[in-house]
Amino acid sequence: MPSLIEYFNNDFKDVSIDRTISIDKTTDDGSENVTIEISERVRCYTNSDVRYLTYYIPYTGDKLELTKILLTQVCSQRRYLQDVSILSGFGGDINIGESKIVYSNRIYLYIEDDTLLENSKSELENIANSYDFYLTIRSKTYIIKKMEIEKPIAFISHDLRDKELIAKRLALGLNSRLCYVWYDEYSLKIGDSLRESIEDGIKNAQKCILILTKNYLNNPGWGKREFDSIFTREMIYNERIVLPIWFDVTKEEIYEYSPSLADTFALVWPSPQNKNEDVYKQEIEQIISKIHSAIISN
Repeated sequence: MPSLIEYFNNDFKDVSIDRTISIDKTTDDGSENVTIEISERVRCYTNSDVRYLTYYIPYTGDKLELTKILLTQVCSQRRYLQDVSILSGFGGDINIGESKIVYSNRIYLYIEDDTLLENSKSELENIANSYDFYLTIRSKTYIIKKMEIEKPIAFISHDLRDKELIAKRLALGLNSRLCYVWYDEYSLKIGDSLRESIEDGIKNAQKCILILTKNYLNNPGWGKREFDSIFTREMIYNERIVLPIWFDVTKEEIYEYSPSLADTFALVWPSPQNKNEDVYKQEIEQIISKIHSAIISN
């Protein structure tokens, strides 16, 4: 399940100006002073000068006190970007007059605690009224509600033996970008029919990702059935939905499995051999970003 910080990072598609705000406070037991880092994103509509503020408050002690301190500083937070202008346009536009930056009074707070609103609504309402804020608080309940309506937009077809090395990493990476995928570990619940769930995933997905490895090419079972179903959908609806990923296979091996696949542009999953973990992770992130772009470009 995606985390709240991932929703904070991906919920809005506007251009953003990011920074970290440090707030010093005393621990709940009063034993020491600590610094809490809060993520701020100033979201900027590119077709106007309207901006609005979003904050991610990490899981820590007294969230109400932290929220109060943050909200009292919001007015000053606006000023530091007053001279930064982000205004889109087209080559033929004629601009007359002076644009002015306007901040919405709506502020989004992503807070890792559902109890804040339940126990402190009146106090937060007083703060909102005194500063003319309109607060929207998102927490774990928000994630649950979002997950109830989100549908997978991509299907991952893979061999079970390639789960840990490729399939799971890919699913986690795409989900962290709020690009939900049908993946057996996340998409199946106890009692579900495997066949029906797979068929629904293939029928409803915008794209089908094929992880083509020696294991996959030599598996006459579920992998071959999934491939046949995906290929049948392409033929019936005359659409290109396949996104192939090759790993440790040759073009000749792909051709023997399916001549049409050999003629389809594919990404190559990196090998972990002779690489340190940081380099390997960076290469994986690049592949996942390319797959993500291909999925959402529809």
